[in-house]
Amino acid sequence: MSSALLTLLIGLLPVLIAAILEAAVASLTRLRLSPREPGRVADFVARIASEPRRLRHALALWRFALLGLAFAMASGLVAFGEPVPALALAAALGALYLLDRHGRLRWFGARAPWLAPIGAAAMWPMFALLRQRPEPAGRVAADEAQALADTLATSPEDRQRTVQALLELANVTVEDIMVPRHEVTGIDLDDSWEDILEQLGRVPHTRLPLYEGELDRVIGVVHMKRIAQELARGTLDRDRLRELATSREALFVPEGTTLEAQLSAFRQLRRRVAFVVDEYGDVRGLVTLEDILGEVVGDFTSSPAALRRDALLQPDGSYVIAGAASLRDLNRGLGWNLPTDGPRTLSGAIIEYLEAIPESGTSLMLGNHPVEILQTGDNMVRTVRVWPPRQA
Repeated sequence: MSSALLTLLIGLLPVLIAAILEAAVASLTRLRLSPREPGRVADFVARIASEPRRLRHALALWRFALLGLAFAMASGLVAFGEPVPALALAAALGALYLLDRHGRLRWFGARAPWLAPIGAAAMWPMFALLRQRPEPAGRVAADEAQALADTLATSPEDRQRTVQALLELANVTVEDIMVPRHEVTGIDLDDSWEDILEQLGRVPHTRLPLYEGELDRVIGVVHMKRIAQELARGTLDRDRLRELATSREALFVPEGTTLEAQLSAFRQLRRRVAFVVDEYGDVRGLVTLEDILGEVVGDFTSSPAALRRDALLQPDGSYVIAGAASLRDLNRGLGWNLPTDGPRTLSGAIIEYLEAIPESGTSLMLGNHPVEILQTGDNMVRTVRVWPPRQA
């Protein structure tokens, strides 16, 4: 074996070790969110994982030492007239950078718990060089968001989107994702019993609001599993339905509540459904735990394909869209940038911009999107044609 090839193999070793350590740190980071197993090794690994600040700095020291050694060997190969092995080593360093830059090492490490002891053993000597200091609260929150994202993501791209969504929970309010009042499906106990039974038989939801006369007079929320059990026993009547709904008080949240705060409330109260109310106590809409989780890991009940069925693509590149469509859903599904700092729906944004209900055929610019009104009715915009954004 030539000396150049031997030097190349030795130079690739620190690159490989650096990649393993990057993945191992991701495994340690995820460990903080996992149940702790008993045992001396598990205790040692948990102690290393519990100090994210020193863990980051220890990894930085290892990275500096290993990559410095690899660069030095690459330079030596060039100096001794061996350009091919030097290029191979440089390519390995470039591959390591790309894998780390796109999150693939962390993604692999988060799914390889056996790497955690290796990472802990490697980081422990470096801990002796680093002073223990309290972690800033903001840095802790970012680390926890990153660890949770590694746990939830199924690909590096998913991880990046999940991190962004987790950090945005504090900036998004329940009105942004709630089901609007006029779209809430519920049971009116003032209806005839025959109508109620018919509606119970075709409702697509697992939880159903019950109210008297109007949604502002909410009684509670019933689970369709309980209703199915009562129907099977033949014990369901109007009084029993009311009893099921009132067994637990409805949860109300004010407008402006952030998704971060609402997610915490759902967890503490062990609830999954809440009614959003305005300053006068009127119900504006309904928000569920699934809606919030959908903001983080993607919608469970729909997909970009489903959105594109609602936003019908035309031969000229425009989309025919229902006025009730959510601006956030359109932006997220189509990659647009419609303004979201005001009304939540496309119809609301158009009416606010024009300060009137437009007639069919009216054209305008919404943000940098050309818009044409196709149909109006019932004091709202029913159907619109929207073109992709014009380039500035």
